[in-house]
Amino acid sequence: AMRSPRGAAALAWASLLLAVRAQLKILAPDSLAREFPDTHGFVYGTTATFGAPMYGERVIGRLVYGESKGGNHCTEDDYDLNLPAADAARDVEKGAEPDLINVVLVRRGGCAFVEKVLVAQSKRAHAVVVVDRETSDADSEDIQKIVMSDNGHGHKVRIPSLLISRFEGQKLVDAARRGNVVVELAWDIPRGQVVVADFWMSSGSRESGEFLERFRYAAETLKYYMQFNPHYHIFSLPEGDASSSHLCAKAVDSCAECVLEVNRYCGTDPDGPGPVTGGDVVNEDLRQLCVWNVTAARASAGGALYS
Repeated sequence: AMRSPRGAAALAWASLLLAVRAQLKILAPDSLAREFPDTHGFVYGTTATFGAPMYGERVIGRLVYGESKGGNHCTEDDYDLNLPAADAARDVEKGAEPDLINVVLVRRGGCAFVEKVLVAQSKRAHAVVVVDRETSDADSEDIQKIVMSDNGHGHKVRIPSLLISRFEGQKLVDAARRGNVVVELAWDIPRGQVVVADFWMSSGSRESGEFLERFRYAAETLKYYMQFNPHYHIFSLPEGDASSSHLCAKAVDSCAECVLEVNRYCGTDPDGPGPVTGGDVVNEDLRQLCVWNVTAARASAGGALYS
């Protein structure tokens, strides 16, 4: 599939997003923590792309669950929360930071993640744990591959949220129904890992050049912690299409013995009637890729290639 250079900047930045793993640690009761022997009382999930995760921090809160009246926790009147009197007067929207925050459990389904979290936020939740659908077979590893996406209204959310599997979530719901459950929430950013950035571009694209210039500082800062993979927009045309032959390379610069198929390697014409052709762009793409392949090196066995 071909991607336009205009959208390449957004694509490259999206590739640089670090995977943030959300985790919930059961502090009390001990009997509930023992129900998770393989993870030693931890529950792992995926973090929403909206809201305000407390990156690198740990907060302690109580699990609160309100039974849905049939609306899948999608409206304010669908469920009630029994919040302690001391915290009921505190409003997260006013920036209050109670010692023990309210972590509201809700079920997935019926509406977008953002809507579900906004409802809980309006009911004075400080964080939300979304439990996967009751019919889902996804385990913890599967859940961590799911994206809790923004539906366009995520800017209204001021609290963090995460999604966990129904298998682990049901145990939390049952425990919250029985009594007090205290948990620790953490959003850890992986360290010491190589970030992969794929960039689709063309040497004839002004937008690509401007982005690379702006991106230089970030690339030089990350160096061997970012694997930068350039991809060039090269395409082919029908062999008999003589009208577009100026878009295709007829030879490789500085390589007399290189023989190219007719209309095999073609590029977009960057200046219309100007002197630069699509064939020139292809040769420049090849030159840049050659420079990259020759000069890129690793600082260590586990590091990224950097040039």
